[in-house]
Amino acid sequence: MRLLVALLLSFHLSAQAQTATAASAPPATPDPLGFHHQSEIGYIVVGGNAKSESFSGKQTSSYAWETDLLKLSGHYLSAKAQNQTTKQSQGTAENWSAIAREEHVFVKDAFSSYVQAGVTGDRFIGVELGQAYDLGGKYFWISNDTVKFFSEAGYRYLHEDLDRDGLTSVKESHFIRAFSQIDYTHSEFIKVGLWAEYLPDMKVNENYRFNFSPYLTAVLSKTFSLKFGYEGYYRNLPVATPAGTPPAVRFDFRHVTALIANF
Repeated sequence: MRLLVALLLSFHLSAQAQTATAASAPPATPDPLGFHHQSEIGYIVVGGNAKSESFSGKQTSSYAWETDLLKLSGHYLSAKAQNQTTKQSQGTAENWSAIAREEHVFVKDAFSSYVQAGVTGDRFIGVELGQAYDLGGKYFWISNDTVKFFSEAGYRYLHEDLDRDGLTSVKESHFIRAFSQIDYTHSEFIKVGLWAEYLPDMKVNENYRFNFSPYLTAVLSKTFSLKFGYEGYYRNLPVATPAGTPPAVRFDFRHVTALIANF
């Protein structure tokens, strides 16, 4: 496993050096260059006989050079509901993530490599802290003004500190990562897309995960858009629960309605 990681990392770094010295080839320029930022925020309040509120926020900042892209992203989601018996507000969901990613482009809109590191948390499914490290490649099948379709393949090491109702443990996973995303621009006002991610463990066959999300974006102006989507997260081996308590659910989902600002 260490050999695999070393080979992938050395491939990524050596390819960067070779591309930088290849003066005869045209520059593989990521589009667009410079700094870009996207913020996404959603807030829902339900009142009356049932009372609840939820907040979600995402943001991505990136900077593109001629052949490299650095991206920093993160999200936070919190949901609370009023207990009908005690009338007290109780948390029902809370998860977050922070991710740093670097891409090196070999051929524009064709092939690039990436390295990524991130931390996550989701205490209501029992993940106190997760640390993920990725290496892999990205390939564009279609890239034009109407359709963007690409796939990524690589390796992910995941370390999780788990705590489910006082039952603590540590879990390490070695995943093969397969990811695809397609975005279709129907008009200047309507865009639709879908991404899917499959993560089978290289050592434990039962430890696999599948995540996906279809979404629609309505463009309001050059800066603002509305996003409507559905996100599904399937974990075939959920966090273990203590004896006598209900088993953890394998599938989590959420509906997304958010305002997006691009700068």
